[in-house]
Amino acid sequence: MKFFHLSDLHLGKRVNGFSMLEDQKNILDQILELADSEHPDAVMIAGDVYDKSIPSVEAVNLMDDFLVELVKRNLQVFIISGNHDSAERISYGGRVMEQSGIHISPRISGCGPIRLEDRYGPLYIYLIPYIHPSVVREAYPEEKITDWTQAMDVLIRNAHVDPTARNIAVAHQYVTASGVRPEECDSEQKHIGGLDNVDYSVFDAFDYVALGHLHGPQRIGRDTVRYAGSPLKYSFSEEKHKKSVTLVEIKEKRQVDYRQLPLVPARDFKTLRGTFSEVMSPGFTALLSAEDYYRIILTDEQDVDQALARLRKYFYKNLMDLEYDNTRTRTQSDIDAGEEALEKEPIEVLQELFLKQNGMPMNDFQTQTAARIIEEIWGTDK
Repeated sequence: MKFFHLSDLHLGKRVNGFSMLEDQKNILDQILELADSEHPDAVMIAGDVYDKSIPSVEAVNLMDDFLVELVKRNLQVFIISGNHDSAERISYGGRVMEQSGIHISPRISGCGPIRLEDRYGPLYIYLIPYIHPSVVREAYPEEKITDWTQAMDVLIRNAHVDPTARNIAVAHQYVTASGVRPEECDSEQKHIGGLDNVDYSVFDAFDYVALGHLHGPQRIGRDTVRYAGSPLKYSFSEEKHKKSVTLVEIKEKRQVDYRQLPLVPARDFKTLRGTFSEVMSPGFTALLSAEDYYRIILTDEQDVDQALARLRKYFYKNLMDLEYDNTRTRTQSDIDAGEEALEKEPIEVLQELFLKQNGMPMNDFQTQTAARIIEEIWGTDK
C-alpha cells in the first residue's frame, strides 16, 4: 500500500500579517498533481489542519475543496487534529464522511483501528489526535499517568495493538528519541523543559508512525518514525527547509520504503542583508523575485527614514520584516527584561527567579515538578 504522509497544513495562517491562503491553495494543488502521478492509495494528514481552533470560512472552504478532490481520486483519507485544531470541530460530520473514505479521529477514541486490505493482507490504521495527559487521565481514571509518554502508552495499550500485524499510527505530538531534541522552528509551539515529549519507544508495535507537529521533515529514533514537516514555510527559521510530501510504501511486515517528493512554493522566504542603498540598487534586485517573502537586515549605522514603506514601494512588496544590524543594535539590549521574559519558556523564567532568590539553581526534581504544574495549568488541549 502506498500513501502520502502530510501534516501541519495550518490553513488560514497569517505570517507577519500576510495571508498564506493563496500560497496554501497552490501547494495543495501541487499535492493533487503528485497524487495523479504517484497514484497513492491513501493520504494521512497528521494534525494542524488549520492554524486556529476556530478557522476562517476561507480556510474551511480550502480544506473542503481539497477533500473533494481527494475523494474524486478514490483515495482513503485519514485525518487527526493537532494542537492548533479543535478536535470537536475537525471531527464534525466524521461518521457521515466515513462513507466517502474520509476517516477523522474524534477527540479521544482509543485510537482505532481502521482496517484496510491490500495484496499483503490486512493493514491497521490507528488515529491518535493531539492529546494532553489530563485528557487521558480523565478517560482512564484507573491508570497511573504522570507524563506524556505514559499517556501515549496508555492509549496504545488500550487499543490492543497486535505487534505481529501491519500497523500504522498517525499522531501529533512532540516525539523524541531517548530525550534527544529534534530540529525545531520558531513557528512551532514552545516545549516546556522537555516534559511534554513522548519517547518514540511507545510506538514499537507500529511499522510506520506518521507524525505531525514539527515543521522540518525528519526521522525520530528510527527511519519509520517520521515527521513529514509542513508543506510550506511559515517563518524565516524555516528558510533553509526543503518542503516535501513523504511517499510511503508498506509491503510485508516491517518492509517499509519512503521517499520525499519535493514541493515548490509560489513564493519563497528569503533573508537579505546590506545597506539601504545596496538592497535598493537595480543590480541587487535583478537576481530576485518581487513575489518572494523577504526579511531585510539593514547595516546602515543610522536608521533610514521610512525605510519599510520605501522598500515595499520600490520592489519588496512582500517585505515581512525589517531589522537593523549596526553598532547601536549590537551594543544595546533589543528589548527590556520584561519583554525578554515573554520570549522565554515559563520554566526558564521560573529557574532564573529561583536562582536570584536562593543563590542556587533548581535541582532536577524541582524543575520537573514545576514544569509539570505549569503544564497542568496551561495545558493546550482543545
